This record gives sequence, structure tokens and C-alpha cells, in this order.
Amino acid sequence: MTGKPAHRPAQIILPGAYPQMLSRADAARAMRTLRAPETAARAAQAMESSKPALREAVLALVTGMEQAGTDAARVHEAVREIRGLAETAGLTSTGRIAEVLCRYLDDMARIGQPPDGTIAALHVSAIARAARAEKDDARMGDTVAAELAALVSRKLADARGG
Repeated sequence: MTGKPAHRPAQIILPGAYPQMLSRADAARAMRTLRAPETAARAAQAMESSKPALREAVLALVTGMEQAGTDAARVHEAVREIRGLAETAGLTSTGRIAEVLCRYLDDMARIGQPPDGTIAALHVSAIARAARAEKDDARMGDTVAAELAALVSRKLADARGG
């Protein structure tokens, strides 16, 4: 037989009618395993052991972000990745500052305005310094992130005309 197979309409499966992937006993056993303190301890250990590799990935992204210069699209792409990885890598301050920049770039794109190069450069510099710091100073990072967020808020208000 040659040709295309006959087109069949989509089959609608009601939410309660999905086939079960685990029996009730297996599901209960899986939930006990997931809730066990040993599982949490192993997960924490795995996360801790992955921090050096994640930190290296963040540093590579920071270098790429810096090399992007005034290319807002490349900066935005890098800062999104940094935001997603930084806290898991133990770089909390880096992640908070990246979040502020990411929101700023998103908001400026949403209102159809180009981002202010000076504001972006300040954020890029702060992200780079925080990522390369020997120790994450959460208090200082919070202060820097708050000040940059206030600056961004004022700039967005100006860009929106109010």
C-alpha cells in the first residue's frame, strides 16, 4: 500500500481517563522516596557539587555578555541565562542584578523603546563584578540591586512619559 495514511481526528481524553503510569502502590512508594530526608540530603549534595561547574558557566556567560558590548539582543540573551543559573551556582547577588537588567530590557522592549546604554552598561559591570567576586556578599548585592532597580524604575517612568 502506497500513499499517505488516512487522517484520523484527534482523540479527546478526559482528565480523569488518562492511563496511569504508576500503580497506586508504586506511586505511594515513589512519593515516600521523594519525601525522605535521605533524598533531600542527596539532592543538596548533588547541587553543592555542581556549583563549581555552574559558576564556570556563569563566568563564561558574563564574558560573552561583556563582549556583546552595545548589542542589546546579545546582552539580553546572556543575562537571561545568567539569571537562571546564578543563584544555583551560589552567586545570589549576580542573579539579583541580572534579574533587574532582564526586567528592564523586557519592559523597554514591551513599550517599544531602546534600552539606555548607560543603564545597561552599569548593570553589565555590576553583574561582572558580582560574578567574579571571591565571596558572594549578599548584603552588598542587595544594596546594588535595589539601587539599580530604583534607577531602572525612574528610567521606565520617563520612557513611558510619566
